[in-house]
Amino acid sequence: MLDRIGHVFYLTFIYGDRWVFFLEGLRTTIILTFAAFIAGTVVGLALCALKLSKKPAVVKCVNIITGFFIKLPTLVMLMIMLYIIFADVHIATLIVIIIGLTFKTASYLSVVFHAAISALDSGEGEAARTVGMTKWQAFRYVTFPQAMKLVMPVYKNQFVVTLQETSIVGYLAVMDLTRAAEIIMSRTLDAFFGLITISIMYIVLGVVFSSVIGLLYREKHIGGTADDRG
Repeated sequence: MLDRIGHVFYLTFIYGDRWVFFLEGLRTTIILTFAAFIAGTVVGLALCALKLSKKPAVVKCVNIITGFFIKLPTLVMLMIMLYIIFADVHIATLIVIIIGLTFKTASYLSVVFHAAISALDSGEGEAARTVGMTKWQAFRYVTFPQAMKLVMPVYKNQFVVTLQETSIVGYLAVMDLTRAAEIIMSRTLDAFFGLITISIMYIVLGVVFSSVIGLLYREKHIGGTADDRG
């Protein structure tokens, strides 16, 4: 039994330097996750601002766009972008995937940000305006920190969701963690070590970077206070 486990371990990681597949997959997964999440946060804030517009046509247009990305399965959405929208454009597959995941993440976050801002008492923002703050200053120093405090648990979870959604890019011939495990399993004819390895990697990435986001919030980097523990 131990000999078989050792043999499968050798075939999974050592033989032919197959551990390199996991490192390459890990690198791609991290790049996709961070690029999509950071860009998605920026685009999500922009979409949220448009949702708060006084113009019904603008709000309706934004709702249609975000609804498209939210309701469509991620893999189908990425295939549409790769094989239809960007089919005749000379652009790397990885970039197209990042664009797709960015808008997917941004669509979710725009709804979350909009709900949080709408739930706040508008009186505090108006009070800030009466003491001389501009509309932008009132939003930056009063509304935004309170909104972030409300959305922080969901915001951290969205990072994990974005991380999980990268696991389907292997179907588009991109070497992510899941694709790496699939290649190794096809060569060793054993799924145990490959799946256990990427499962641990996904869990560790999710826990570590969600904790980092929470730490940044508590240290006032994005609107929190030193006493917040949310």
